[in-house]
Amino acid sequence: MRVLFIYPNIDCPAGINHGLAMMSGVLKAAGHETKLIHVNEGLWDVPSHHEIIEEVREFDPGIIGYSVMSQQYDWTCEVSKAIRKAMPDVPQVIGGVHCTMVPDEVTRDGVFDYVGVGECDFAFKELCERLETGRDDPKTTPNFRYLDAEGNIAKNDMMPFPDLDEMPPKDYDLFDLKRILGGKNGWLGILTSRGCPYKCTYCFNKEIVDLYLEEGGAKNAKEYLRHYSVERILDEIRDLKTRFPAVNTVIFDDDLFTLDRKYVHEFSEKYKASELDLPFVVNAHVSVFDEDMAGSLAEAGCTIVKYGLESGSDRVRKEVLWRFTPDFKIERALAAAHKFDMHTSTFIMIGLPTETREELYETIKVCARVQMGRFRWAVFFPFPGTAGFRISEEKGLIDHDRMGSLGNYFDGSCLKFDAEQDLFLEKLSRVFHWYVNAETDWESAPIYRELCEKVETMSREDWTKYKREVKQIDRDLSEELLAKDITHYSLRYTHVMGVHSDFVKKDRAQQANKDWVVPAGYTLD
Repeated sequence: MRVLFIYPNIDCPAGINHGLAMMSGVLKAAGHETKLIHVNEGLWDVPSHHEIIEEVREFDPGIIGYSVMSQQYDWTCEVSKAIRKAMPDVPQVIGGVHCTMVPDEVTRDGVFDYVGVGECDFAFKELCERLETGRDDPKTTPNFRYLDAEGNIAKNDMMPFPDLDEMPPKDYDLFDLKRILGGKNGWLGILTSRGCPYKCTYCFNKEIVDLYLEEGGAKNAKEYLRHYSVERILDEIRDLKTRFPAVNTVIFDDDLFTLDRKYVHEFSEKYKASELDLPFVVNAHVSVFDEDMAGSLAEAGCTIVKYGLESGSDRVRKEVLWRFTPDFKIERALAAAHKFDMHTSTFIMIGLPTETREELYETIKVCARVQMGRFRWAVFFPFPGTAGFRISEEKGLIDHDRMGSLGNYFDGSCLKFDAEQDLFLEKLSRVFHWYVNAETDWESAPIYRELCEKVETMSREDWTKYKREVKQIDRDLSEELLAKDITHYSLRYTHVMGVHSDFVKKDRAQQANKDWVVPAGYTLD
């Protein structure tokens, strides 16, 4: 069967969808043909409905599958309806995180023939083959829901979580990897595991485990936590590096690479012995990262460790995020990486439910104290189906009209704050790093304090005009401070990332090296 995937990746960093890559690998191993329409404005112009329909006609698929997050769902529904009108006989299936979190809501909308829930790698293959051969009733395929003849939601049991090492190779060729690597400066995303044991309210892992336990896909929560073998991962990297020489850094996209200490040490030893000679980046949790782990990773070639810091407020972490990590563990984890000269990166979240202005300053002060290598901030978005959504909804905080208009979680909040707090959040979402600089003991702090004081006094009208100039103001000041060798954070790579000046200097020195080659599509920052 010809299987067409449509992946709406709009207003987001362009990258590989590991789920689709694996699903395509499973289908191709069974003899099916696959194609992807990857919709991302960073790769090419977003196609019109007419252009998508023409591409669908040309491929002539036996089925169309979509993978979506919540912000992309409305766009996907409109595209599906347009395709349905033009080609009513082609079955359309939707899956992804949004569908797993609110499957009944998606099914009830009645836009798609089938709604995939959970990990559908093999379930989707089975659905395709049932539709193609007519041997078994497609409506009884595990992991899928649909509307029956009476308009009621019908659902099937869940398949068990798949054994990762029994799965065929991922189909990276489904994506235009050369173009994606160019946009990511040669950074290659790899996934070594599935699952996370933590229950953070803004994430979906707890709900997925609960769903599998309730619907027969798992007997206990531990089944959710799985790794690919180290040998398989090394072979995957080696193959991709051979076929795509622009690869210069591997970024492991796992929710939590450092959860299993034994796996980390095994990986580090074998990665070093492999002589791949590619620096790599991992995600870590501040509660399970220490000097022993840091030393092992650094020796293997790890250059950046990323942590979810989220909030500097102990109350917000415990009551709103369900992250029970004290400040000293945050400081200890980052210090461990710094001891081995690894660059650190943290994820920060602002605009959380019930968060006060004072608690926002607690986050700023923690950042100033630990002095990570870089940090990226986001505005809290209550993804439907998560505990964070329920917390926000119960408190009457969600502006649903505003929520529907947001395409990402960087450029605005859909929670209802008072006018003063709302404006302050809007300002922080553009100059969070200025506030961090202002709280440090660096020579640059007074300069940034003055800037922050100026921002504080601005009305919404004044701020709306000023924020258009922020990027240039930030860059001009940063270049001046770099020339004087004065430490500071500045906006780099995206409009929501503050990067330490030491890294900027190091990066520029590497670029100046005559042996350093700019990857295709790389624009020097």
